[in-house]
Amino acid sequence: MDFDEDLYRALRHDGRAAHSTLAARLGVDRSLISQRLHHLRQTGQLKIVAVIHPRLLGLSVQAHLMLSIQGPTDCVFEELRRIDSVAYLSETTGPTQAVAEVWARSTHDLGVSLNRIRTVGGVSSMHVTYYDQVLRTLMLGEEPETTDIGFDDLDLAIIQNLQRDGRMTFGEMQRRTGAAASTCRKRMQRLVTLRVVQIGGIRGRGAGDKGLLFGVGVDCAGDPATAEAVEKSLTSLPGLEFTARTMGSFTHVATIGVRSLEEYNDVVRDLRGIPGVRSAETWIHAAVWAERYDWSLERLDPRKKWKSE
Repeated sequence: MDFDEDLYRALRHDGRAAHSTLAARLGVDRSLISQRLHHLRQTGQLKIVAVIHPRLLGLSVQAHLMLSIQGPTDCVFEELRRIDSVAYLSETTGPTQAVAEVWARSTHDLGVSLNRIRTVGGVSSMHVTYYDQVLRTLMLGEEPETTDIGFDDLDLAIIQNLQRDGRMTFGEMQRRTGAAASTCRKRMQRLVTLRVVQIGGIRGRGAGDKGLLFGVGVDCAGDPATAEAVEKSLTSLPGLEFTARTMGSFTHVATIGVRSLEEYNDVVRDLRGIPGVRSAETWIHAAVWAERYDWSLERLDPRKKWKSE
């Protein structure tokens, strides 16, 4: 239903928004927010989680893959989603059968991952587009101003708990960590303010989902004005889940959620109508096989202490 779509979008970048805040934003009664939020979470259609920014984990190299698959696909997707570096994997319509996003620490590690994917039986070809700059993502806001941020054991415990349940109460956090609720609140606010973590909603996409998720690869002229127009058009879309400036066949890649085929057509026509856009190739994300946000915190150094105010 349209209301659920509005609720998903409201929670995307603020998963801990109060029921009263959501009710005021969507123009409905607070009880409806409470009822729908409980239902969506209980049925697995919505998860609220904390995502740590990959830059802080040393995952600074990212690439978008379009994979052609021969033969039965389920066994191929099962093997692909077990590869640790695959952050996102979906079954697609269009010229290829799969789209994947790979995150790595270096170009060398990226190469290792790509070679690993090439060895998966059934993968017949791979088209790679490198991310130059991620402009917007479903969960992550702006990059941290610095990666030289200190953490202690309490910070890590709070992040781990929020990775499991982004709307966990501070009382429950106190019970799990042993720190006072006020301290947990202060620490969480610090982590969010420093853009270490983003707490938001991940939508579970199933057979009953009436919305449409599609990807687009835009190829535009090299002048800055065209790139700026494309980026402005993409980042203004209410259903935008991801967009990046890229190097390869496309100058920009985006993932966009829409309510209907009519909205899909409107978005694509608008993109193709921007002066300087040479093409906008699209594909439908028919089934999402992997959407990884719960990265291990092992790379964060708990010995790097920071002084509380």
